[in-house]
Formats: sequence, structure tokens, C-alpha cells
Amino acid sequence: MKNYYMLLLSLLVLAPTTLLAQEAALTDSITNQLVIPNKDLKESVLQTARERLVNDDFPGSWPMFGTELRMKIGGYLKVDFLYDFDGSTDKNQFLMSTIPVEGQPTYGNEGYVSFFAKETRVNVDIRRDAVDKIPLEAFIEGDFFTTGNQFRLRHAYITAGDFIIGQTWTTLSFLESMAAMIDFAAGDALFGGRSVQVRYQKPLSTSVKFYVGLEYQSSLGIENSNALPGQANIQLPLLALRLDKRWKTGVLFLGTSIAQLRWDGGSNGPKDAIPQLSAVIAGRQYIGKNNYFTFNVSAGDAYGENIIAFAGSEANAVLNQNGELESIPGLSAMVGFMHRWAPGLESNFNYAYGWLDAPDTRAPFALKRGGVGHVNLVYIFDNNFSIATEYIWGAQRTANDAYGDASRIQMMAKFDF
Repeated sequence: MKNYYMLLLSLLVLAPTTLLAQEAALTDSITNQLVIPNKDLKESVLQTARERLVNDDFPGSWPMFGTELRMKIGGYLKVDFLYDFDGSTDKNQFLMSTIPVEGQPTYGNEGYVSFFAKETRVNVDIRRDAVDKIPLEAFIEGDFFTTGNQFRLRHAYITAGDFIIGQTWTTLSFLESMAAMIDFAAGDALFGGRSVQVRYQKPLSTSVKFYVGLEYQSSLGIENSNALPGQANIQLPLLALRLDKRWKTGVLFLGTSIAQLRWDGGSNGPKDAIPQLSAVIAGRQYIGKNNYFTFNVSAGDAYGENIIAFAGSEANAVLNQNGELESIPGLSAMVGFMHRWAPGLESNFNYAYGWLDAPDTRAPFALKRGGVGHVNLVYIFDNNFSIATEYIWGAQRTANDAYGDASRIQMMAKFDF
């Protein structure tokens, strides 16, 4: 299986060269490049200050008098109402890992109702576009998706010219490769997340953009079931490379990353280190004006924590009884589709599946593989208000082959500002 991962990594390394060689024959221009409507995205596409300030239109902003800055406050208020049929253990989001399986005390839980507004988020966007000065933008955003509805920092970054510095989506988070869902955890098989980083991204032409990022890994994901002394530690940042290719009706993303997983046993414990390798290919293709198709496929070795469904489940490696790190190969895939029935009325479908080829020494109820699907109906009244209903179903199988499935219905009302 590892040979397939290495083959995919090699293809992603070679693909950018092929795309660039073909670029001279392309006739795309800035005026006919794909611009994905904001209503088709759950999150904004991250741009550098130089890219964003090419257009000085900053609606909703006001001048910070006495300075060269403009500021805008944005975000949304979102209220969710759900009924869970099978007692999955997270009352706010539907994750594979929260589906009860046979043999667990929670298996056979009764259904329940949950109402919450904690996905509500607020952001502040400050920009400077002064003559003979580097373009600057500062962005900070938070939500309340925590226990007790406490404020949580999501994004806090500076863009200076072609650089992005701070906490935001990782370089290989391809947000455009997912259909719009109302469940907060939608995109279980999406590769990515948020991290503190330094990133450089630069258009190579009117249709190709290159990215390179150095990122901090907040979770190394090493399972220590033998309780050996020591801890996971970081010596080197993650290195990510990415290439985007856009055309009139679609976009293709290619990316790869390399990092180090390390166990530091101190003076008495074991010490070991292994590489973490990953590769991602993703995209979005519009079919006419009222349909689009999305996909996201990732593969790698010792990289499971980078898949949203496996985050926090110690899915990168296992420290065996000999004090050696055993990597966990993985694979994830996600497909989505949107159809617009009429102006303001649309449906989205998304299905995500993830696999981990974990060693036998892994904890018995650790997530091994599973899938989650979403289908919804969204009515958009205008730029500020929308409502939706979504049906969600999923299943997981754990390392000891225990199985469980669950489903829920979720409704929401959302006010954007």
C-alpha cells in the first residue's frame, strides 16, 4: 500500500511541471477566470493583501480617520436545531468518531433534541493600500464553538504583499473542493485545518498560482498505549507545496507536504523519529450556471491527524512496546454536488470516507474507517438571510471491527453581516 502513496506523491511533484509547460498554449485571461460566488462557499478563499487590494472595492468598510487604514466588521449569526436519531455523542456536530459502536456503553443510546447558536462568528478586517507602501491586511475571527459557549480564536493573521503570517487555514486546505453544508463538521474527509504558519503565494500567470508554507503541527497524533515514558515533540515545521490551476468553469488543486514525527523519551525513555508524507488532489467544476461538482482525495503515511475526521484520535503513528514508531498509512476521499433549483433555492450533497491502515497494536475502539453523507435544501432570501434543512447519516468501524451507524436532521437560520 505504501508504494501507492509514494506513486501519488511523485505524480503530484511532477504535475506542476507539466502544467507550467502547457501554460504557454493557454489563452485564459483575467476577465474569464473562474470567480466562485461567495454564496457557493462556506469559508472565504484566502488571498494575499496584494491580490485582494488589486480591487479597491471594500464594501461595508469605513476609514480609520487620521490613518491610511479602512476597517470592516463582519461575520454571521447562525442558530441550529437538530434531532439525532441514534444518540451520537456530540450534540453540536456530526463526526464519524462520535458514532457509538457495538461494545461501547453509549451503543443503543436514545435520540435527542439539541438547539444551539455557538457557530456564530465575528471578524474584523483591516486593510491598508497606500501609495509607495507594501499592501497590508490584518484579519481576526472567532466563534463560540466550545464547551460553555466561550469565545474561540479561529483566524488571526497578517497579509503583507505576497506573504501570509499567522493562524489560518493550512496551505493544503482546499475549501472550494466541498459543497456547502450546514453541519459544522461537514467535510469529514477534508484534508486540512488551521495552524500558525508563514506562507508565500504568488500567481505564476493569469491561471496558475504557486504556494509554499511552513506550518506548526499542533497535534502530532502518536498513540502510546504501552505508557512508555516521554512525549511527542517537534523539531521541524511542516513544509507544504501547492499549485492551483483555474479555467473558465473550474479549478484544480495539487499539493504535497512533508514533516517529522518524533518521540522524545527524555533520559530514560525511547527516542525515535519517522517522516510524515501526504499528497492531495482536489477540485471544483461548474456544469452550466446551476450545478457544480467537487472532489478531494488525499493519501499519505503517518498523516491521519490532517484529515478532519481523524483529528485528535492519535491517528499518525503508534509507539510500540519496543519504543519504535509505527506509522499509520491513510487515505481519504470526498465528493460533492450542488444543484440550484431556482434563484435562491438549492440543494447540496456531500459524501466523505476515510481509511486508516493501523497496526494491530492500536487501541481497540480507535476509529479505523468510516463515512458520512449530507444532503440539504437551502433557501436564500437575500444576501443577509437564509434557512436550510439537512439530513446527515454516517457509520464507523473501529480497530476491533466493532460497527456503528447514526443519522440526524438539522435545521438552521443564518443572518450574514
